[in-house]
Amino acid sequence: MNSYGRFCMYVTFVVFIIAACTNQKVNQTTSDSLYKKDNNELNSKYVIYHINDSVSQLFYDISNETIVYKKTDTSASFYSDVRLFLQISLEDNLSATKDTSSVIIRDRQTTVDYKQLKGSLYFTLKSGFNYHITVNVFDANKKTKYITALYTDKTSKETRQNFLATSSSNTVFFGAYYKPQELVYLSSERHKEKLFTVDYFKSTFRLAIPPFSLEPMPRFSYKPDSSFSVYARDEKIELNMPSNGFYHLKTNEETKDGVTFFVYESAYPKIKNAEQMILATRYIMAKKEFEMCMNSTDKKIAIDKFWLDIGGSSERAKELIRKYYGRVQEANKLFTSYQEGWKTDRGMVYIVFGAPNKVSKRKNGEVWTYGESGNSNAVFFQFIKVINPFTDNDYILERNESFKMPWYQAVDMWRQGRVYLDN
Repeated sequence: MNSYGRFCMYVTFVVFIIAACTNQKVNQTTSDSLYKKDNNELNSKYVIYHINDSVSQLFYDISNETIVYKKTDTSASFYSDVRLFLQISLEDNLSATKDTSSVIIRDRQTTVDYKQLKGSLYFTLKSGFNYHITVNVFDANKKTKYITALYTDKTSKETRQNFLATSSSNTVFFGAYYKPQELVYLSSERHKEKLFTVDYFKSTFRLAIPPFSLEPMPRFSYKPDSSFSVYARDEKIELNMPSNGFYHLKTNEETKDGVTFFVYESAYPKIKNAEQMILATRYIMAKKEFEMCMNSTDKKIAIDKFWLDIGGSSERAKELIRKYYGRVQEANKLFTSYQEGWKTDRGMVYIVFGAPNKVSKRKNGEVWTYGESGNSNAVFFQFIKVINPFTDNDYILERNESFKMPWYQAVDMWRQGRVYLDN
């Protein structure tokens, strides 16, 4: 079945997929820091671009805000000492490193307070396989390592990583989301077609339901709200995206494979206005509270009052707001798929429970552990990876009624004015 068919039918097949994950030989990578605050403070972004059948390129964009600069013995200037190291594994054998690649990032400190360290490196990646790439960034001066997990599909030239998105000034775009009216240029060494169809979807998807709810998941029907054509000129495709939603440039009509651009508010991944704040707080609100806030003539006053009531003081309320919406922002950065990151299953769990103590990545998904693995009170969330033509970042939670107690315990802690698992 093609990627489009698998996506539309994922609800039907989810039991089969879960069974396959349960019975398969254990093949995983495990991290105790992948989604934690300390690991993500580096503020790094990465893009993979497939140049041909054997060579790919990793573009990086790393903020120097947390990087330590030191003097060397032979210079009066201060320099960074950052090593970026790739570990490449086949998706079918995550525990074995198939290849590596690395680069040293040396930057001289200037009078500019903060800047982005940008560059790229080439590495060998043969066609015909899916890969898991671990990006390790080691700040030698700080003696700190940061880890990012990337997925790459090189089974076909039709998929999104065969295109490179840049601005009019030829600056690489990082991330899957864009601002309204943003102008994007696409180039591809593996695609020389002149005409493409772009489907537009308004992207009005509901937020995740509680982890203990067994309500059937809604099915996605591939029916765009509109379509238009774009032409390649000078080997580049110019694409303007005026409205919120997502735009899918198709490279294959049968499979619906291609490149997708998610367009959100200009402030995204931040939450900017009161209505967005209320919507993102639904996970810890009672139904009546949510409806009252949404129907209020002054939504800012309403959401501020909600946090003041559970915080007990203005100072405590501000701290809760900072922590909660900080998690919403991180969820948007980490888990954006065909909908905002905070609306996804992983985003929901991340916002309410915090970052997991351990993340085990498998071929077909991830397992999040809260608590110690051998402890009877530990909670395990299993997320199943969904194959669809829009994103490689779509995961659904294997829901279970047993999550009801830990869910309400976490929500109650928030409602008592305390941050659940502040990590």
